[in-house]
Amino acid sequence: MFHAEKCDFCGKCLEFCPYAGYDLARARKEMRELVAGGKPPIVGSCVTCASCNMVCPTKANPFDLINDRQEETGALGIPEQAMQNFAKLHSLPTVIKKGREGKPVMNICIVGDMVRELLDNPLFEGLTVVEGADYFCTVGYIHLGKPSPVKKEAKRFIAKLAALGSDEIVCFHDDCYTMLTTLADEFGIKVPFRPVHLFEYLCRELENRKDKIRKLGIRIAYQSPCASRYTPEKEIYLDKVLQLIGVERPARKYERQLALCCGAPLMARDRDRAAEVKKWNIDDAKSVGAEAMVFLCPMCYLNLRKLCKDDAINPVFITELCRKALSA
Repeated sequence: MFHAEKCDFCGKCLEFCPYAGYDLARARKEMRELVAGGKPPIVGSCVTCASCNMVCPTKANPFDLINDRQEETGALGIPEQAMQNFAKLHSLPTVIKKGREGKPVMNICIVGDMVRELLDNPLFEGLTVVEGADYFCTVGYIHLGKPSPVKKEAKRFIAKLAALGSDEIVCFHDDCYTMLTTLADEFGIKVPFRPVHLFEYLCRELENRKDKIRKLGIRIAYQSPCASRYTPEKEIYLDKVLQLIGVERPARKYERQLALCCGAPLMARDRDRAAEVKKWNIDDAKSVGAEAMVFLCPMCYLNLRKLCKDDAINPVFITELCRKALSA
């Protein structure tokens, strides 16, 4: 939700954007146009990463205004076929795989086909795992320049998870954690269970198995999903996980607050620009001698894995890295 009363037109949000390349004067000018109801160029060129919300000094949420304007104007030019393909996710069969009583529930949202094999991991033993349309958070609509379904579906999504009766819901998909924390709060929806990010869950389980961990001793680059811009505070758990399994995360240009989109949201509308952003990510990982690029988001993994392999960087999910440390 954009808070017009908080925006002082400082321009720091759009000046920060690594894709726009604006100076402060242009950033201020386009923010004034946006707030006045206009459609400045940033509306169509935005990659929908939400970084501008993260850096806004007054917490006005400028990206939310840009996203609303994208829906009003169709400025992103998302092909109709891409919209239809995304809408099909609402028809995915709902599946509940029961685990042991007293163990948390883990939601894998609509990414089951992409991550199901990753669940064969001792860290997930005994969990009830749910997936499918009933547990679809819909946050991905933001990347299509269509945020209205996210708010519309929020209560349904939260109610379906609450009906499972678990005190904790572990979110494998970063989008789901964003919905259950930042967005639910903005929408004024009470979440009657504790959302647990995958990083926190992994950290907790690894702590319980400290005596079984064998340090991996490798250097990695971490590819942060766009949804993580809403909840950067959870990175403390990732740092702890990497420390526990003996993985070095050397400082590089495009990480943490400066992390880049993987390029996937651009694929349907501008493949050349997507390729450019992908290259920024890979070159940055190479610059610090990363042996592996670690992923949380399935789409980031699918989008960058080939380029990683082409440059002798091993693409690996964070869950697999943890499993390897337990079986080394």
